[in-house]
Amino acid sequence: MKKISIIASMIAGALLVTLLPHQSQAQQGVTKLNIGYNIASPLGSFKDEVNKTSFRGWTANVLYGVTDKISVGLGTGYQDFYQKYPRANYKLVEGGDISAVVSNSIQVVPILATGQYNFLPEGPVQPYAGVGVGGNLVFYRQFLGEFSSSKTKFGFAVRPEAGVYIPFGRNSRSGITVNANYNYMPFNYNGVKQLSNWGGGVGVKFPLE
Repeated sequence: MKKISIIASMIAGALLVTLLPHQSQAQQGVTKLNIGYNIASPLGSFKDEVNKTSFRGWTANVLYGVTDKISVGLGTGYQDFYQKYPRANYKLVEGGDISAVVSNSIQVVPILATGQYNFLPEGPVQPYAGVGVGGNLVFYRQFLGEFSSSKTKFGFAVRPEAGVYIPFGRNSRSGITVNANYNYMPFNYNGVKQLSNWGGGVGVKFPLE
């Protein structure tokens, strides 16, 4: 709850700048870095492994303004999913049963070619949509009592997102971003079929000069 309150306070503070009349500078030809905090919740069969929302994540991308509305570049990030289940009886692949505590630990690192479209590049609040396509580095570990299994795998990933960019003030090329995103991540190991999740985040965008 404390982390959510901090995010809400940051968003509220960013929205206050929209009360000031301003016009942001052109984005064409400008390279910007966007870094932010991200949360994510498992979807579908991924919830069989981890059904808790992850509050341990971040995203980053570097985008070049091809036009005032279109930017392209590279994106990455990190999300840590973890859940510990109480002691129960489980069947082993080798046969037999075991009474044990199960812990699932999954970390994902996307590496994506990214594009964004800014609908109102001169507005005080600028809605945008984007998509990233590329790969996802997965670190999977499961602990079943004294037994453990692990897998490091690089696979396909797609990350569509939508959000708003709010410049800090008049003629500013820096500001705050707020977004919602969906991460499609196929995965096939130890009965896990996919690691898809949805989430959201808040960040800061500024030019690299």
